[in-house]
Amino acid sequence: MAVFDTGPGIVGLYQEHRDFLNYYIDDKFEYYGLYKRDAVNERIEYIKKFFKKDKKVYVMDFDAINYFKDFKNAEFGEKSLKNKLAHRKILCLSSKLTLEEKTLDNFTKSYVKYFNAPLLINACNDTIADEIIKKICDEYFQDFDFNGYDLIFLASSGLHLKKDFFKKYFKGIEIFSNTDALLEDYKYKKENYIRDYFYVTNSKRGFYSRSEKYLREKGVLKDKEILNVSKLKKKKVLNKWD
Repeated sequence: MAVFDTGPGIVGLYQEHRDFLNYYIDDKFEYYGLYKRDAVNERIEYIKKFFKKDKKVYVMDFDAINYFKDFKNAEFGEKSLKNKLAHRKILCLSSKLTLEEKTLDNFTKSYVKYFNAPLLINACNDTIADEIIKKICDEYFQDFDFNGYDLIFLASSGLHLKKDFFKKYFKGIEIFSNTDALLEDYKYKKENYIRDYFYVTNSKRGFYSRSEKYLREKGVLKDKEILNVSKLKKKKVLNKWD
């Protein structure tokens, strides 16, 4: 079983389920919402070669869903999304690509207001202090009318890392993320007998420093405990990203 994402948001699953999974992080292309669909699809075509033998792939990058949605072995919380988003008025905090493609419309007929929030996604991926996150939110939403909204959807696994903050900031409005949906639909079948392993396309140190900070704050990593992080490489495959 594999898990796929483009940044430290991938540990949102790891902190809940430590089940001998292979985690593939395309942090060299972080994050997909910054790019056009053709570029994203081309990149995923290359990356999926690394986990093509896995029987199930949990897709945590929300902007990768429109690529994987017809793959039988891909899981992204579809059942949970359809249940949670029904009959709601939704504010979706998202990337530009999610806004352009209106990705949530694949799962609900409810009213959805898409809000492109790149600074917020970047800040959450970097686990910036809540005080800074609050300043970004204050600027983003100073003129926003929240009347009638009963759900705020975090369309980024990075945003999920700051879910506790958003619960306090948007007090009285339910918060739900794509990571929450995946966790609700999560099923584990033991196939591997090695420890959880993280494979990155970019910097091992860069990924580890951000992920470690978050996991230690949450009490998931114990003193002197480290993540198993390796550089993702595939021999004899030349491409424009190497």
